[in-house]
Amino acid sequence: MVISTTLSFGQFTFGVSPGLVLNSAYFGYKVNKFVPYFGLQVLKANFGYENTGQEFDYNLGQVVPYTESSNFSGSLFIPNLGLKYFLKEQNKIQSYASLNLSKPFLSGKIEYDGVEDQNFKETVKNISLWGAEVSFGVEYFFDENFSLGGEFGLRYFHLKYEEPNDRQIFNPNSGDTQTVQVEDSFKFNMSPTYSKISLNYYF
Repeated sequence: MVISTTLSFGQFTFGVSPGLVLNSAYFGYKVNKFVPYFGLQVLKANFGYENTGQEFDYNLGQVVPYTESSNFSGSLFIPNLGLKYFLKEQNKIQSYASLNLSKPFLSGKIEYDGVEDQNFKETVKNISLWGAEVSFGVEYFFDENFSLGGEFGLRYFHLKYEEPNDRQIFNPNSGDTQTVQVEDSFKFNMSPTYSKISLNYYF
């Protein structure tokens, strides 16, 4: 028996969507044709570089071994809130439209020879990320609890970077230097299409 979109009671729902770069999962609650849901994507990365060899130390007056290293670690957490609306039901297939908004949280650090770069740390703090998705899809219900879905949509990514800095300038009126504040601002927007397959469970 297929889930009817006219039922008045609610169902919890859980789904996963495998991907090449980011896998995602969501948890929602179905009431009639509406499914508000919460999702989460996580991306973590690490990078390490090391250079070893020998160099001449002028203080010691001899050739000595040396080691230089740099390490990067970062993570991107992407929670999102969305709403799915089932448009039409035909046999075991239900079509739907979906909209969600996301607020990514970026963190990361770089260490040079074991010492953290504080400038990079401040740069990461000044980055603001937002995202959104609008999509259309269908779900095929094998029974009233389990479905396989396919979805196509448009994603929107927004990145903004702002960093205030103090700068010394020469004021010819006073003949002295003075401190003024300048701000670097950078914006980046991207709107790629996407497609995905999802496994959904209603209970």
